Amino acid sequence: MLFGLPWFAIVAIVAIAGGLLYAFKEKEMEMESKRMTSVRDLNELRKVVHNLKSRIDTLESDLQKQSKNSANKTSGSLGDIEIDDEVEDQNPDNSAHSQGKTPTRN
Repeated sequence: MLFGLPWFAIVAIVAIAGGLLYAFKEKEMEMESKRMTSVRDLNELRKVVHNLKSRIDTLESDLQKQSKNSANKTSGSLGDIEIDDEVEDQNPDNSAHSQGKTPTRN
């Protein structure tokens, strides 16, 4: 008899205490797992954001290069527009569409 209790009472008390301790540790491990998962997800998101920032920087530098190159060139894009207009006037199918008529097929 320990502390004035019979042996079967001590076994029951130890079993209950062990079960509570086991449940506590299990819950603690579950919370640790969730925290580690969120840390991994956070690290992945940081990598994605860093990758996107570098891509944006690359695109911005390319855009600046293109704008510098286009500023150095003479404006030749207006000639392309006039050519497109001439092509539409020469093509009877396109001119019918532009006048609101539908071309007839035989």
